[in-house]
Amino acid sequence: MAIAADGHWRPALLRLAGGIREALGACTSWLRASYAADNDRLFLWIPVFMGAGIALYFGLGFEPPFWAALLPPPVAAWFAWRARHRPLAGPISMALLCVAVGLVAAVLRFHAVAAPVLERPMSGDLVGHVLTVERTETGALSAVLAPVSFGKLSSESLPAKVRLNVRLRGAALRPGAEVRLRARLMPPPEPVLPNGFDFARQAWFSSIGAVGFAYTAPEEVAPPSGAGQLLTVLRMKIGERMRTRIGGTSGAVAAALVTGERASIPDEISADLRAAGIYHVLSISGLHMVLFAGSLFWAVRAFLVLLPGLALRYPVKKWAAAVAILGATFYLLISGAAVATQRAWIMICLMFLAVLLDRPALSMRNVMLAATVILLWRPESLIGASFQMSFAAVIALIAFYESEPVRRWSSRPRAAGLEAAASRGIAYILGIASTSIVAGTATGVIAAFHFNRIAIYGLAGNMAAMPIVGIVVMPMALLALLLMPFGLDGPALWVMGKGVDGMLIVAREVAAWQGADRLVPAAPLSALVVAVLGALWLTLWRANWRYAGLVPLAVGLGLWGSVTPPDILIDRDAALFAVRTADGNLALTAPRPSYAAEQWLRYEGDARTAREAARSEFIDCDPEGCLYREDGRPAIAFSSNIAAVVEDCDKADIVIARVPVPRRIRNECSARLLLDYFFFWRNGATTVTLAPDGTPHIVTAREVRGARPWVQRSSGRQ
Repeated sequence: MAIAADGHWRPALLRLAGGIREALGACTSWLRASYAADNDRLFLWIPVFMGAGIALYFGLGFEPPFWAALLPPPVAAWFAWRARHRPLAGPISMALLCVAVGLVAAVLRFHAVAAPVLERPMSGDLVGHVLTVERTETGALSAVLAPVSFGKLSSESLPAKVRLNVRLRGAALRPGAEVRLRARLMPPPEPVLPNGFDFARQAWFSSIGAVGFAYTAPEEVAPPSGAGQLLTVLRMKIGERMRTRIGGTSGAVAAALVTGERASIPDEISADLRAAGIYHVLSISGLHMVLFAGSLFWAVRAFLVLLPGLALRYPVKKWAAAVAILGATFYLLISGAAVATQRAWIMICLMFLAVLLDRPALSMRNVMLAATVILLWRPESLIGASFQMSFAAVIALIAFYESEPVRRWSSRPRAAGLEAAASRGIAYILGIASTSIVAGTATGVIAAFHFNRIAIYGLAGNMAAMPIVGIVVMPMALLALLLMPFGLDGPALWVMGKGVDGMLIVAREVAAWQGADRLVPAAPLSALVVAVLGALWLTLWRANWRYAGLVPLAVGLGLWGSVTPPDILIDRDAALFAVRTADGNLALTAPRPSYAAEQWLRYEGDARTAREAARSEFIDCDPEGCLYREDGRPAIAFSSNIAAVVEDCDKADIVIARVPVPRRIRNECSARLLLDYFFFWRNGATTVTLAPDGTPHIVTAREVRGARPWVQRSSGRQ
């Protein structure tokens, strides 16, 4: 019977094995054919693997030695050279070389911007050169200074730059001037959550070693000097003229579109623009560069074509491209040359350079070349939302317009006469709609990850506002800048102001729709990484295997809610606490608004204010501290003094003290967990997650950030 059974099953097994071999062979052939079809697009993955090397650097828990970072590139280059003719080993070794180059670029950038960081809060007389200054909506000044001296601090310990707020009435600062004032400076602040935004890291790569505020009005010691300062002064004068001539909120928005100064825009206007999905117009990036330099290119080319015979004898298109590059450079300088603007300038210059070289101006190759340049120049851009969102939008749009259906539709025969005008109008509307959908979808996940917000009606906001921005606002801004030296900019600024008014009306209307601005809970970094890799696979390839990118894209979105939220949150100064109640919401121990409370609620996707989140029937507070009690959950005490700690140790399962607790009291405490001020002084913001049996799992900002130079052990707290 056994032999018969074997004889019965063996042919079936052989057929199954043969089918598997055929399927594997067909799959292998398909992969080879897809790889051969997309072999010319391997270049596009260079910045992706460079970004992997940069991400590896920022993911390390320690600062790698300089010599160790310089070792991998030559080794990887040697392997790449040896494997250059091998079909599989060649691309893999080149990918590893790109990873090594990205790692080295990040290390070199770290050493290039390294500067002293203030170790503890200090007060004293500050003398420094004013680098930049902006006036906020409230009339205060926000400035970056290069200190010459500060109190008794030695020159070796002096930060290269400090960010200072001057809230004194009548205070004035001129870029380039040397000033003296009395100030309070502190180290750049830590994250308010272990995995929250790290301002100290961002400050390190901007060479900002301290932040603070002024006690006294600045006294000018020396007047502005230098060509660079003249540009800064010109920028300020342009912004002030636009704010004055246009007036009101529209003037502040118009100035922001040209000079990049957003501090004077009211918070409610920013909130409306954000809810309507058009806040991106305030960040001078690719959109502004395209509209500004593109309008200049079109205007110059149209003017030259009108001159009799000139266009027939000379390459006026290239002349216009050269003028557009100069115009884009001027726009870069007067806009403050922020990182996003520098990135947009590189991209637009590469595209106009392609016109000069008779190459396609808008192509995926040019975009990825721009990404490579930026990652080599400023590797820290990779971890910023601005870099991620702008390149995600551009890559998605180019992939969309390169697709076969869109190319067939765009290359269809054109009508003539009235039908042509109607066709162009419909094409323009469809273009705005498709661009908004594609760009909004590409940037939506990234925006939700960094800002915990989704603009539900972003398509409607962009459909209504972007024609105003593209047809009225930016062309009039260009015309106003051209006429401003002659004092003839009044009419152009008036029209620009009306265009901005229209944009703000759209923002206000869309923001008023129910559910326009929706908060979403924070996602793990793995969700963003997996989703982005899937999107890159989907957009950078052309063959059908690109659709495999939908799988990691879906997995990344599925990971969005995979992190267990913490049960207790303590801020970096042990001054504010929050506990998660049985209904899943956070309850704060203090109703006062603060940056920590705002960020905690935003990361939760919670639209409540701090005052609303502090109204909980399960938390009782008095001058001695707060006590959380809820059926079925551990009792948690937040103690304000030693006497309260001693009392709370007998009635609470967990004690969080905002004061140092002596060892004797700690040893006698019967609570399951006791954390005191010294713990937070050493470790910064802390979260505690409770297992079903009540076992606490502690995560601290210090643990997550690692032993990096921008992480201060004492955290700058007293």
